[in-house]
Amino acid sequence: MGDTSIIARRLSDKYVQYGWSGNGGYYECVGACLLEDYQTPEMVEYLFALGQLHQLNKPYSELTTKFFKNEPTGEPHWVDPSERWIFSKIMFIDYGYFYDSDGKWYYVIPGPFRIKMPLELIGNNLDNKGYEFSYRHTVQEQLLKHIFEDVYPNDEAFRKALAEAEYTEQKIRETYEELAQSEHPIYDLFESHKSIFEYFDDWVLCRTDAEYTKITEFVMKPHTETHIETINW
Repeated sequence: MGDTSIIARRLSDKYVQYGWSGNGGYYECVGACLLEDYQTPEMVEYLFALGQLHQLNKPYSELTTKFFKNEPTGEPHWVDPSERWIFSKIMFIDYGYFYDSDGKWYYVIPGPFRIKMPLELIGNNLDNKGYEFSYRHTVQEQLLKHIFEDVYPNDEAFRKALAEAEYTEQKIRETYEELAQSEHPIYDLFESHKSIFEYFDDWVLCRTDAEYTKITEFVMKPHTETHIETINW
C-alpha cells in the first residue's frame, strides 16, 4: 500500500485543521513520533504552527542539519468545518492522524468508512516487522462482522431498510459470506452493496479496553443529512 499521511486537529466545535505530514506515513515513522513527542497541547500547537510537512520528526529538528527532521513545505494547513474534510485536499491518503479535543491522538483509516481509533491501539498491534497492515485488515474484518452479526439482528430500522432494498435473510447471509472472503471487505461492501453501506454515517469510532490492546465496541450512526462529529458520539 502507499504511504502518504495527513495530520489533523480539532480547533473548536466548528473547525478542524489539517494538512500533509509527508510520505512514509506508517505508524513507526509518524504515529510513534506523535505519541512520544507531541502529546501535550503545547507541543501540538508547536507542531501545527510549522505548517504542512514533507517529513515529520523530532521537535525542533527543523533547526538542525539532520537528515531525519521536520521539513515544512512552507504551506499553511487547511481549515474546514468538519472532520469529514480532512482527506479531501490530497489524493490517495493512506494514513490519518487526528488530535481531537479530548487531548488524544487517533489513527484514522481512510476509505469508504473513516475508521477512527486511539493511536495507542495501533502501536500495540504491529506485526513482527513493526507494521500495522495486517491489523488494519483485521479491524475491517471485525467491523464487517459487527455490521452483520450485531447491528443487523438488533437494529429494526436497518433490517427494514435492507428489506426495502430486497435483501432477504438468505441474501444477507450470502453477502456476509462473500465479503468475509474479500481482501478488501469494506471497499467491496461500498462498491457492491450500496444499500448496506449508505444506511450508516461514513465515520466509525472504535472504543478499546483500558490498555489499548483490543477493540471493545464499534460505534456506528445511521446516516443523517448533517454529520455529527465523532467527538460527540
